[in-house]
Order: sequence, then structure tokens, then C-alpha cells
Amino acid sequence: MRAIPHLHDFISELPDPVQREYERLGTVRKLARGEAAYRKDDPPLELFRLLEGGIKLCNYSLHGAEIIMGEFRPGDCFGEMGIIDGLPRVSHAIASKDSRLSVISKQNFDRLCDRYPEIYRQLNLMLCRRVRFLYALNEESISLKLHVRLARVLRRLAYSHGRISDDHESLIEISHEELSNMLGASRQSVSKELKLLEREGDIELRYGKIFFKDLDELGKKYETAIGLEQVTPSYQNDE
Repeated sequence: MRAIPHLHDFISELPDPVQREYERLGTVRKLARGEAAYRKDDPPLELFRLLEGGIKLCNYSLHGAEIIMGEFRPGDCFGEMGIIDGLPRVSHAIASKDSRLSVISKQNFDRLCDRYPEIYRQLNLMLCRRVRFLYALNEESISLKLHVRLARVLRRLAYSHGRISDDHESLIEISHEELSNMLGASRQSVSKELKLLEREGDIELRYGKIFFKDLDELGKKYETAIGLEQVTPSYQNDE
């Protein structure tokens, strides 16, 4: 498992003067839980960085089921794809809790990049990391059964969102519904596979939480299910 700090953040690695200029040209926007930073098909007018709270990127099936494409935590940047290619938004960006965002207009961002070319280097690095991450997710989705996909998603979440003890234990807070939305599977199917993982001794289900007894052992069983090394964002140093 390769846990990468700042996987979704190109700003924190910029020189301090560039960061200060970025902040000066931006504004702070508050979103209540359920409010949108943008909607699918909106024009790409702004770039965002999450300061507090949480943002989920999602779409909806023809039957109205939510499909979570990604989740962002404080420090993460999003909305850069449309700023670069000029095409409409491909998903909804919704506040999963009350949030604060740093928002910069496309015009100001373009001006900043012209003045500080090093922004492009950091942005390219972030995008390359995301491509690596998405390659792994795509290969999982087309080649692995739900049981294995679920185990790998849980292990990624433990490394990115949990705290790992010296005995390789971890605890994350997540609901069955959230997992089903991430995997594009029914809640019933996910609950069934979670119970199977519990019977196999890999996890312990608690109310709204999942306890991992040994992440190393879980990795031995599922890390090499396909060729690519798992990649996940690391937030543990930020907490």
C-alpha cells in the first residue's frame, strides 16, 4: 500500500510567496451540508480548495441511486480538470458536512499560473498521482468480484482515514450505505460481504464503524489480487 500525502493537493508544496498570492486572489465560501460547490454540466468557472468539512463528488443512476466518485478532506483541491480543459463539470460536488472552501476564479488562476510557472509543475504532479490512483480503481472495477473490491476499499480507507497501531490495528467510521455508494453496489450486497469478512476474521463490525484486527494480514490476502500496487491519499499527518 502506497499512502501518498497531498495526493489531491498541489498548493501546499508551492513556495510560500505563491501560496500567499493564491490566497490573496481567492475568496472564502461557506457551504452547509448538502449544498453544492457545483453541479454536473455547470461551466468550469472556479477552482476549489477545501479548508474545513468534507466534499463528495457524486453522480446519480437513472433510478436516483447516488454513486460516489470521490471524497475530499481539508487541504484537498478539486475542480481543476474543467479549469484546464474548459469542458463542463462531469459530476456534482456536494458538501458532506458544513464546509469552508477557498475559491479562485479561472481568470485569477490563469493569471497566477502565467506569473508563477511552478504552479504547473505541482499541478501536473498531483494529476499524475490521481491517474495512478484511478488506473488501480479502474482495474479493480473490471476484474475483481465485490468481496475483493470491498476488502481493498476498506484497507485503503484504513490507511488514509484511520490511525494504525503498532499491532497493525485500525478503526474507521463509515456506514454500509456509504460503502455501497462508493462501490456502486446494493447496500444488501455490501452488508453480506462485510459479514463474510467478519466471519473470516479480517474485521469486526461495530455501530457505524469497522475495526481492523490486522491490516498486514488483510493486505497479504487482497493487496496482490491484481498487479498494480494500491495507492491511497494519506491524511494522518494532517490530523
